[in-house]
Amino acid sequence: MSVPRELALRTTPEGIRLTQRPARELERLRGAPHTLGARAIPAGDTPLAAAGVAGKALEIVAELEAGSAREVGLKVRTGAGEETVIGVDAARQRLFVDRTHAGESGFHASFAARHEAPLALAHGRVRLRVLVDWSSVEVFADDGRTVITDQIFPAPTSGDVRLYARGGTARLVSLEAWPLASVWTGAAAQKED
Repeated sequence: MSVPRELALRTTPEGIRLTQRPARELERLRGAPHTLGARAIPAGDTPLAAAGVAGKALEIVAELEAGSAREVGLKVRTGAGEETVIGVDAARQRLFVDRTHAGESGFHASFAARHEAPLALAHGRVRLRVLVDWSSVEVFADDGRTVITDQIFPAPTSGDVRLYARGGTARLVSLEAWPLASVWTGAAAQKED
């Protein structure tokens, strides 16, 4: 149960690799964009609600530079002790989604977990494309070379987004975010026409 994706083969320094990206048609669901320019990400959390980046259904494209931080990333669907962490472990060269505090997880002992995959940082930078909705997060790193999809079950009130850095200072190179309309609302409207 994932968004529709486009698959491609790319030649990389490691050889030919399969890449994935969200289908272009999903861009039709985008609302008005919110843009953040380059800035330092101090150790800790930096809320983005004042910049208009918040919500339960979002697309976020962010380019991050690890700097001196051992870990850098985004926290989505945050609120009331809940957060889904999308991070880059710079020292270990790993992308991860940590859903240990992402909401309801009592239905299975191993649901609240951290999932990770290899991610080679180019000059300490990573580009993340993140799709967030009511019950999932999908992360496409470095043009789809590394992809992680996870289900999450946060409270309806958890909708904040934060940048974060651990173990040092990182840098936001750029960030663009769009609220996403419901595909179901659009489908219902099309049926009426």
